[in-house]
Amino acid sequence: MDEKRLLPEREYRAWDQDLVRLREETHRAMLRFNTTGDKQVLKELFRQPLEDVSIAPPLHCNYGGDYIRFGHRVFINANCTFQPAGGVEIGDDVYIGSNVKFYTTIHPTDPEERTTGKALVRPIKIGPKVWIGGAAVILPGVEIGEGTTIGAGSVVTCSIPARCVAVGNPCRVIRKLE
Repeated sequence: MDEKRLLPEREYRAWDQDLVRLREETHRAMLRFNTTGDKQVLKELFRQPLEDVSIAPPLHCNYGGDYIRFGHRVFINANCTFQPAGGVEIGDDVYIGSNVKFYTTIHPTDPEERTTGKALVRPIKIGPKVWIGGAAVILPGVEIGEGTTIGAGSVVTCSIPARCVAVGNPCRVIRKLE
């Protein structure tokens, strides 16, 4: 995998009424989950069984449904944030530390263009057996390969290959795994 390659982008209109309604529904579900810890709320929100997925509250997310897909045996620690308008896919046997942030939206830097509500989104894909250390930030279009460890506090700006250790801001590979 090319470390600089990013997953494809598409246009996103945050003020689309269907998206506004979906965000409002998701925020209500997040409030219920974060105050009760009731996993059934997440099963209904993400329309997945989540039997072997562990998510510690609080969880912050602005879209449910198919915007996030969880693999098997996934652990997400407290205070994680998902802004998944572009989609987030999490593989099997993934561990995500506290305070990790997933951002899929790219807002225009031009203020006039930004005020139109137009933005771009790119998906995030986390391969199987990945460990993401606490307070890492995963940016739009990033793919993290199988078996990789992302160090705590890293800012992942480009795709990271399989079976390595990557750290820093910007995050870069410091060691390949055998």
